[in-house]
Amino acid sequence: MAIFSGTLLTIEATAIPELTEYEINRAKLWRDADRNMNGDVRATLVGIFPKIQLNINVTTQDRLQAICALLDVSYFAVTYYDPFVGGTRTANFYAGDYAPKMLSKERGLWDKFSVNLIPVSKQ
Repeated sequence: MAIFSGTLLTIEATAIPELTEYEINRAKLWRDADRNMNGDVRATLVGIFPKIQLNINVTTQDRLQAICALLDVSYFAVTYYDPFVGGTRTANFYAGDYAPKMLSKERGLWDKFSVNLIPVSKQ
């Protein structure tokens, strides 16, 4: 069994080493989903959309600003480790809502926050 030793995730070629949690949700998107009178599902699979759920532990104001600048653009390229293929993939994503929490105003310290990276296209 090989262990992945590379960079887990980059946004626009910028590594995010502050990750404390990393989860890939292989979301299936269905079209025309319905059940018939026998209870059987009839639907067409549009594709798998790998939503990446992150917890980022930034502590300084400067680093928080740098990560927010990456997340706040409309769409961005993400290179991420995909355990399904045992390697990295690159695709376009956008960021869901996120809410950094201040720990200390006087010292400019921040707590970890969570954010979802949502794919633009199916895998």
